[in-house]
Amino acid sequence: MSHLVVLHTGNEQKNQHILDYFDKKGIKHKAKALKTGDYSFMIEACPELGFVRDTYFTDELCIERKNSIGELAGNIKEKDERFFKELNRMINIKNTYLLIENNCVDDIIEHRYDSQYNELAFIRRILGIQKTANLYVNFVKKENMGFMIYEICYSALMNHILK
Repeated sequence: MSHLVVLHTGNEQKNQHILDYFDKKGIKHKAKALKTGDYSFMIEACPELGFVRDTYFTDELCIERKNSIGELAGNIKEKDERFFKELNRMINIKNTYLLIENNCVDDIIEHRYDSQYNELAFIRRILGIQKTANLYVNFVKKENMGFMIYEICYSALMNHILK
């Protein structure tokens, strides 16, 4: 879809590999201040598709990315006010995703992360957040993150918006 533009917050750290992937694949993207999350999308004006002006879908899709479970553990254990406010804002968005880079759930269970946060408390907290915020949690390899972000945006457009 040539009119789909992935939006990314300008203050996300360590995301150059994602932007490089978009550039390599010819995926349009632009930095934009997002109310919630790190990624979402827009459709550029395309009257033949029914979009007479640029249309933003930031209220329909929110993707929050963490670069590791260690970062997520820190957010949860330290009761990071910004992170929990972010989760509260996500509750009002139809499709929300938490993408965790370079780890898998087994890394939590087997305590392979840099935090003293107890693995049982950690996994239970993630499951609780997932339920409360109606959030999809996915673990994605760093080299596949750009692909996953684009596919989530594309899927949200095809399955929920253009029905």
